[in-house]
Amino acid sequence: MPICGKWERLIMWAEKEGNSAKALEFKEKLVECIVYTAYEKVRKKRLEEAEEFVKYGREVAKKFAIEELGFHLSLIEREVARIRERRKAAAQTR
Repeated sequence: MPICGKWERLIMWAEKEGNSAKALEFKEKLVECIVYTAYEKVRKKRLEEAEEFVKYGREVAKKFAIEELGFHLSLIEREVARIRERRKAAAQTR
């Protein structure tokens, strides 16, 4: 995802330079970017885009070993599922 890609590049740069403090700072920023962007997609009911961000987030979490991100992504997935259930129920009552 190009929106958060700059944080990935900065993490790799910091790790290459051996600056673990900066790498950690950039990882936090990457988590914020992914989570806030995904929640914004959910808020705007753009569920497919939110799901793509979740998928991207899972890849990033694995790539950089960011366990915290998985927790946030699970919450987003639950919210997407709830919205889909509400839409399905509303469609059945029509």
